[in-house]
Amino acid sequence: MTRRATLIGIGLAAFITFWPTYTSQIVYSLRGDYAHLSIGFLIPFVFLLGINHLLQRRGGGLTSSELVAISCIGFLVAWMHGEGIPAFFLDVITVPTYFASPENQWREVMLHHIPNWTIVSSLDATTGFYEGLPDGRSIPWRAWISPFFWWGTLFGAVLVVNICVSVIFRKQWMEHERLSFPVATVLLELTGASGTSGTIASLVRSPRFWLGFGVVFGAYAWNAAGWFLTVMPQIPIRMPRNLWIAEGFPPIIFSVHPMTIAFGYFTKSEVLLSIWVFNLLAILQVGLLNRLGVEMGSPDIYCGFHPATAWQGFGGMIVFVGWGAWVGRTHLKSVFQKALGRNDDLDDSEELLSSRTAVWLMLVCGSYIVFLLNRAGLGWAPLLAFVFATAVLYIGLARIMVESGLVYLRGPVTAQAFAWHLFGINGIGPAGGIALALSYTFFCDARTLAMTTMAHIPRLGIAIDRKNRRRLVPTLFASCLIGLSVAICFMLYQGYHATGSYNFGIPRVGLNIWPYTATRIQQIQGPDWTRLQFLGIGAVFTGGLLYLRTLFPGFLIHPLGFTISASAPTRTSASSIFLVWLIKKLLLKLGGLEHYRQMTPVFLGALLGFLMGLTLGAVVDIIWFNGSGHQLNGS
Repeated sequence: MTRRATLIGIGLAAFITFWPTYTSQIVYSLRGDYAHLSIGFLIPFVFLLGINHLLQRRGGGLTSSELVAISCIGFLVAWMHGEGIPAFFLDVITVPTYFASPENQWREVMLHHIPNWTIVSSLDATTGFYEGLPDGRSIPWRAWISPFFWWGTLFGAVLVVNICVSVIFRKQWMEHERLSFPVATVLLELTGASGTSGTIASLVRSPRFWLGFGVVFGAYAWNAAGWFLTVMPQIPIRMPRNLWIAEGFPPIIFSVHPMTIAFGYFTKSEVLLSIWVFNLLAILQVGLLNRLGVEMGSPDIYCGFHPATAWQGFGGMIVFVGWGAWVGRTHLKSVFQKALGRNDDLDDSEELLSSRTAVWLMLVCGSYIVFLLNRAGLGWAPLLAFVFATAVLYIGLARIMVESGLVYLRGPVTAQAFAWHLFGINGIGPAGGIALALSYTFFCDARTLAMTTMAHIPRLGIAIDRKNRRRLVPTLFASCLIGLSVAICFMLYQGYHATGSYNFGIPRVGLNIWPYTATRIQQIQGPDWTRLQFLGIGAVFTGGLLYLRTLFPGFLIHPLGFTISASAPTRTSASSIFLVWLIKKLLLKLGGLEHYRQMTPVFLGALLGFLMGLTLGAVVDIIWFNGSGHQLNGS
């Protein structure tokens, strides 16, 4: 890390956590956090690339290595803005105190089980946050110190474990299994670190680039003009259309995701095929279950659209992650032997962390996470189940994004739901149920705390100069601290001194989680054997697919698609995945690999057109529709 790259990266970290928070929660326009590759990062980064291009024409500018380092910072820190970590965190720790009432009986049912250090227990502090403070009163910082400190250390520990796991798996995924890393590939193309023709300088000279850019940006510009001229009909970009099959069957959701299509172009065709095929099969299965009258209860919050397909998917993910660990067992054994000083053959000089540092930091920080969750009230058996499910989802989703390039991604079930249904409230207890609700501060809506991003950091780090490479990790964590602090301070200011957080959507998450928890801990319920049976079915089915791929290397169906076929983002992305799969199929069949490569600028142009179209829409909303903007992207 050079000094100027560090300073620019830290400045970018502060900006990319502020502006999407403002546009999503104040303007009600652009939501920058929905994708794993954040719009909040990509838009300012593209402007930085444009400015750097102009500077390079005059003999200055940043090197490709510096641009990659800055992209690593922005890519990771973008998790700290908007409706991501800050909103989940502030929401979960304030809703129980503020919304407790005689009617919902939360004080009698829940509050006495919640440790004081985990939430803002002062009613005056939460009331001021949601309703605003009278003039002259200052923010009651003392009420926030304890939850800020303890949850801050937990966030830090989770991030450390994530980067350590990513470093440990980097060589296995990149060199041994040769996974494609489509998202990292696009970033390396744009920064010029790949050495190919994808840099901004070369792209703007390609007519194909302007074709892709013009089509997508033109559609967004047309829609923005239509906000003022009602005679101009809106082009339905990202507006889902339901295609109904039959009574009792869920609809096929048709929606065009420009970013999904752009990254899908760099994804293996077999992966794309598997995702849309299994999504269609999941819809058919749910329809048949509905017609047969099979009742499993409502889906859990932030889980798949039907319990049967969701738990099948999670069973498949357990086998998928386990199989990946088995395939990489030789490498993993070498890493742990290196950490113990018993193996000098493994060369870890190119890694962001040495093997010894990665393994021991992972074990120490992992132990701290377990200790803190236990102190929050989660018993040892459900705690181990929760940690197991969290590890499966974190590693599984990271592996899926590394291999598929899907940026709209969510796990089939949450780790909280897995623990709930494995033990029931009888096995977890009220205090354990409360601790599971508190864990949403860092697990969010089954998207993980930056693990999918972390999996790309070691891959991108290979493109950074070796002498500066190991300075990246401390810079990343310093930038995360700055970015998270900016987002939280802005949201606290808006709550206490501006509109009151109740007026910009903060309690939405907590009003899902806490009523759900209050209801659950009053029930008498043991393990849900029906859900667990479907988990077993999914595990066996995925094992069969992996076995077939071992017997027949050319087998086209990839188990990856089965694991996430039931999640909400996959359902809305499936039509775009089908379109890009069909385009790739036709290009390769009619023109061959050379023609496929020649069309790359079209899809990079579409991606940049999408980003600039969102920028235009956000600017128009800020100026003319502030507070009543148009939802430009999201679910």
